[in-house]
Amino acid sequence: MTIVAAVLAGVVVGVILGALGGGGAIITIPVLAYGFGMTLGTSSTASLIIIGLSSVVAVIAHARAGRVDWGRGVAFAAVGMLGAAGGSVVSRGLDEDWLMLAFSVLLLVVAGLMLRRSTAPGREREPVGLRDPRALAVTLAAGLVVGLLTGFFGVGGGFAIVPALTLVLGLPMGVATATSLLVIALNSAAAFATRLTLGVDLDWPLVAALTLATIVGSVIGARVVGRVDGELLKRGFAILLLVIAVWTLATTGLALAR
Repeated sequence: MTIVAAVLAGVVVGVILGALGGGGAIITIPVLAYGFGMTLGTSSTASLIIIGLSSVVAVIAHARAGRVDWGRGVAFAAVGMLGAAGGSVVSRGLDEDWLMLAFSVLLLVVAGLMLRRSTAPGREREPVGLRDPRALAVTLAAGLVVGLLTGFFGVGGGFAIVPALTLVLGLPMGVATATSLLVIALNSAAAFATRLTLGVDLDWPLVAALTLATIVGSVIGARVVGRVDGELLKRGFAILLLVIAVWTLATTGLALAR
């Protein structure tokens, strides 16, 4: 029954990841922690495997449609991997309840930003090339911050990458989604490599089932991008984030109150 639940959860996470270019880890961590009884540290490490491998497959699907901005994605990830390694080291030994509390607050902030953006979309603008010093500086700064979040919380960072690529650098939603998955794959690999040096103990059959199901879902999600209105997808995802954030906040609050 646990494997069946893992497969169902994996497909849902994969569809969201492939369609939106992020958010998979934000859902995966609470699911693993509260649905399958893993500790926050273990669930965040497992999410790096699940989301990282699924992102690789989803990038291939998007690349076939010509949506990936390879140059910007590699530049973004280059500094992001440094941040991911640092975030993984910093998070070791911190109180898990307080980490989860901070994580739920982060979810609330991101959900609010996404809802605001989906209900009041900005005007289309031309993407800024990386030869522009300001654009390069913004890309590298955003990549570093996202990398720190990736390593610290064990999240892929797509929830922050996509807004950065669309709002700051002017990429179309489809390209931002695809490029975000490239960054997520590279950042997740860096964070997981760091955690390997610190020791990893996982329920590998469960992680494998979740990973395979998430990969299938990510391919489905990648095909959805061109068929569903992007603002509608963002709005639905923001509402989902709010639900998860409130649930996580309430659960963690009760644990801290004991």
